[in-house]
Amino acid sequence: MNAMTIAAAAAFATVLGISVTPPPARAEAPTTTGVYLYADEDGDTGMWTIRTTCTPDCVAHVTTTSGRGFDAALIDGRYTNTRTIPGGITCPGHTAGDFGRWIPASEHPVTVTQWWDPVTLTGEVDFFNEAAPCGLADRRDSFTLTRIDR
Repeated sequence: MNAMTIAAAAAFATVLGISVTPPPARAEAPTTTGVYLYADEDGDTGMWTIRTTCTPDCVAHVTTTSGRGFDAALIDGRYTNTRTIPGGITCPGHTAGDFGRWIPASEHPVTVTQWWDPVTLTGEVDFFNEAAPCGLADRRDSFTLTRIDR
């Protein structure tokens, strides 16, 4: 086809209201498959093993050193997950009442929303519920992921 024929076809398609512009290309999501050191602002650390799949939507399948796993979907450029972590909050042991009765330490579930950027490898965790009698002093943590399996 010569340039004149292509121009004529494009003009005819425009008259008919047919778009000749190709659809926008889907951005290629950066893969985060690998082993990472997780470190938050409070000094807590751990290992994350991440396997990313994109068929067609991208999901990061995460396994942590504590043996807990979760899936995080890529939403607006960030991997995001909301989940309840059993025993996510530990209240310290303490004395109570007039006779100083000892109350042992106890664990309580916590619901979190966690997200991270696959390019900068930084993210945040928001803690939502306060089922623990000792409360939550810090309802948000920021964290970094550092790839260690290269």
